[in-house]
Amino acid sequence: MEYKIKIYKKNGYRAFSDKDEDILILENSPVSIKINKSKSTSTNEAQIVAEFEHLPMASFQGGSNGIIDNFAKIEIYFNNKIQFTGVIKKYEYDELQKTVNLTCNDMIYRLLNVTDKTLNYENTTALAIIEDIVQKAGLTFYRKGGTNYPVNKLDINIGTTYLDIITSFLETIYGSIRAGKDGTILLEDQYPDYTEGGGDINHFDWTYTSDINNSSAIAGRDASLMKNLLKINCDKNYDIYEDPSMTSYLNNEKWLDFIENALANTQQKRKAVVGYKFLEMWRNSTPLTIIPTKGNEDVDIGQVVKLIRDNTLPGYYLLVGIDTEVSADGYSDTLQLQGMRDKRTIYEIPVLITSGIDKEVAS
Repeated sequence: MEYKIKIYKKNGYRAFSDKDEDILILENSPVSIKINKSKSTSTNEAQIVAEFEHLPMASFQGGSNGIIDNFAKIEIYFNNKIQFTGVIKKYEYDELQKTVNLTCNDMIYRLLNVTDKTLNYENTTALAIIEDIVQKAGLTFYRKGGTNYPVNKLDINIGTTYLDIITSFLETIYGSIRAGKDGTILLEDQYPDYTEGGGDINHFDWTYTSDINNSSAIAGRDASLMKNLLKINCDKNYDIYEDPSMTSYLNNEKWLDFIENALANTQQKRKAVVGYKFLEMWRNSTPLTIIPTKGNEDVDIGQVVKLIRDNTLPGYYLLVGIDTEVSADGYSDTLQLQGMRDKRTIYEIPVLITSGIDKEVAS
């Protein structure tokens, strides 16, 4: 397996130089590469250890002559296929080993910044606002999923985190967001289509064969975070919804939780947010199945894996985490898999218990 790292020198506000003399290419020479991706974290991370002798690094004092420096752009390729795009966030020299350690975040880190002015939108749509916010952060946007609806007027205060704005929209459009391998911000469905008991009529991207010796054999469900009643507030208005299937699962005990979404200004949107939350509860209640496997440069977060084990029926799992490592020992992935759910059923199942106006908020 061939691998390559490209580092681009900083060139002003959120820009990088594309001149040959300002691009450092490391091919098959780093000591190790680790890439950690997870569906549950805001940003993904890459760690690189490379020999630093003769490398053009900026000084610790903040010099600007070198290429390797914090906020320099970095791209990682395996077999000429892009695997990671981000920036260096931390670098350290190891004088004894003559190596430099680079810690990098993928490009979604920019969405953790806050607005530096008030944003005003009129007569637009949820997707148009999401795309505009992503572009304001200096990123490229591509829609692969999610629904949409009109927005008549929305004012966003200065100092609001970009990702918080987007997340509020995602809950109302059944969406999720992540940085792709090439740095593009991808809007996807919250969850892929899946029919329980449907077998191979379901879409799956990969088939893996595993046994108890090289994967976790833990099965079960954790109910500690499951709340079958949700009170959702938008300003002074609230609805309380129940997931009857979760109530049955919890032996008819009632557990109430409170959520807010400033964009859920209609009952339809509030039900969408509740369905989104119930799906996350069901999804996160199942333990992860961990599989160490040979490295695969085409595997990615959000894909579906068909897992075949001895003496059991095939299972279908959502790929929610990938830990990739390249070293002298070879190229390997550790996949984190999560049991699948039928999202369409969960989205429709919430039952409205009551609605009202919070007096404290209203006053």
